[in-house]
Amino acid sequence: MSLRVWEAPEGRGLRRTGAAGSPTSRGLLPAIAHPMSLVTSSAILLRSHPYSDSSRILRFFTRERGIVSLVGKGVRTRTSKGEAALETFAEGVLTFSHRSDRDLHTLRDFERTSGSLALGTELPRFLGASLLAELLLAHALEEGDPPLYDWIRVVLERLGAASTAEVPGWILAGAWRALGHLGFSPDLARCIGCGRDLDWGAVDGTNATVFYRLDAVAGGIRCPDCSSGSGLPKIGPRAHLDLLRLLGGDVPAPLRGLRGHLRFLEAFCTHHLAPRRPFRSFGMLLPLLGAVGWSEDTE
Repeated sequence: MSLRVWEAPEGRGLRRTGAAGSPTSRGLLPAIAHPMSLVTSSAILLRSHPYSDSSRILRFFTRERGIVSLVGKGVRTRTSKGEAALETFAEGVLTFSHRSDRDLHTLRDFERTSGSLALGTELPRFLGASLLAELLLAHALEEGDPPLYDWIRVVLERLGAASTAEVPGWILAGAWRALGHLGFSPDLARCIGCGRDLDWGAVDGTNATVFYRLDAVAGGIRCPDCSSGSGLPKIGPRAHLDLLRLLGGDVPAPLRGLRGHLRFLEAFCTHHLAPRRPFRSFGMLLPLLGAVGWSEDTE
């Protein structure tokens, strides 16, 4: 949005204080106005928290504007007037007042277009959606990304509808493909240290004697020569194939080594997105592995 500048009428400018007799004490500054525009976009509510007794701060992921932060005045009291309350991860058509000189804008309307996603039926489903929200908010995408927006919609729907056994796969696939849209993908084709192509043996991943090392900080895989004594986690051919599929948004069945996949994703996100505080969803997902019957088998 372009910035418009108005010259203040004589005698009505903004007076700058200064030493007596100085030009700033006598002159008038031009008044600069930042015009407000009304913006409408498809949007998903990622996070909401109280702002005052009757208002909330709302963080939306929008199709055209990326992440936007809004103040919803009177949002907390709307249910008493028969209006639907704003529900986290709800999708709809968002209208808000935008000011180019502010980071916090004003909610005007949110018309929900999707039904309930049933993310609250099981804790892992909600945590998976929360992890996606944490990744998007940590990156603070400032521009629209329609393909990423469409992918987030798909993952949220799948997290609500998938069987319990499929949920971890959709969490991983959703996060990895979203990271790829944001410009963060591990290099799985060659050693991140020396650049050597990695030989995984049989194409179908049945050669379990081949192991390399995952390096989340460097963003890829290290060969034995480049990882000697490193203590980095191992990755074999089957896990490598699974990880390739997850990066593309596909869910392997069965998905083995779930704890290792989650830990690598956590380490990768923590280093490359550099959040202000640790991702809470990872800390709650990992202890749930055995409780919900998810397989933790390794290769």
